[in-house]
Amino acid sequence: MAVGRRVFLGAFTAGAVTVATGTEAAAEGEYTDYAAPANFWSTSTTAYTVTINCAATSGTASALNVTSQNPATSAMNLSGTETARGTLKISHVGYADGSDAGASGLSIDLKTQGTAAQGIFVTATQGPTTGSLIVLRNNPGVDDFVVKGSGRTGIGVGRGDKPLAQLHVVQRSDAPAALLLEGAARLADVDTEPTNAPADRGGGSLYAQNGALYWKGSSGVPTRLAPA
Repeated sequence: MAVGRRVFLGAFTAGAVTVATGTEAAAEGEYTDYAAPANFWSTSTTAYTVTINCAATSGTASALNVTSQNPATSAMNLSGTETARGTLKISHVGYADGSDAGASGLSIDLKTQGTAAQGIFVTATQGPTTGSLIVLRNNPGVDDFVVKGSGRTGIGVGRGDKPLAQLHVVQRSDAPAALLLEGAARLADVDTEPTNAPADRGGGSLYAQNGALYWKGSSGVPTRLAPA
């Protein structure tokens, strides 16, 4: 199998394939046009099938650059059959002194002013899933932000806990408030009187009905706080 000299610079090794990149990027039009797609495969259970390493320690050279001019399909497809790992794993090796404040594990640039492209899109084309759609964890013992498969969203809830409302916010002791709005807040009328919070948590429900403001406390009795 012929390999374009300006695409891959280096040597292939037996078993898993290792590709070492150079510092000179291939200019447009200098690629080799393959008669058929190049395929790499390996049965090794301990080595990567393909390893690409950019040895440069400065400049703008990247280890891998994937581009596509086909507007009809994705520039890159990725699939996996993992049971306890992410299909795509990104590890940013950071700096303890915080000098990498401008870096990120994932960076998305939606180019062209006026584009209607979505930044992050998650869907389930074969039917609803049961796992969480988004999980952000940075503090011990809590899901800082989680969107469950049901669509319920939790902020600061216990790790793995089920949000008890469409939006469930847990106030942290070191935060001045659970919610701060610099402007007006609006409550739309509920279709029916809401059920109350679980008995073991107390509290109640604040809601609007027919334009009036109500509070339904732990006794289960609604109290009108303001007329329509």
